[in-house]
Amino acid sequence: MQAMIGEKIRQVRQAQQLSLADVSAKAKISAATLSRIETDKQNIELGLFLTIAKILHVNPKELIGDAVDADGEDSTDPLVRKIAALEPPERTKFWRELSDARKQNRVLKNRNVGQQVEELLAQIDLLREEILAVRSRLKRR
Repeated sequence: MQAMIGEKIRQVRQAQQLSLADVSAKAKISAATLSRIETDKQNIELGLFLTIAKILHVNPKELIGDAVDADGEDSTDPLVRKIAALEPPERTKFWRELSDARKQNRVLKNRNVGQQVEELLAQIDLLREEILAVRSRLKRR
């Protein structure tokens, strides 16, 4: 049986001999929040997921994998599955639509600027990896 996303985060963190406090401090969340995420008692936002992947120096796709629950059902967050399944042009359109929606809804009540910056940096890292992969494929041609 495949491990859930939270379990995979914990496995990678422990393999790197990092404490909950180490990772949570860098992610600007409480150790209790990270613990709940790792035990799949709390869902994780995409931005925070990307931030944690960056902190752990792993490709986000490695943490997603094929999450399967006890019944053999795919338990990956539907949004994560949708984003992962998109082809690059569709993914570009998705991010643009998301950006447009955020511009229209600029009322950000419970989010601090630091968290927003971290989310944007994680998205930039993901895009940088995508660009490098495209360049690599073009060089092989």
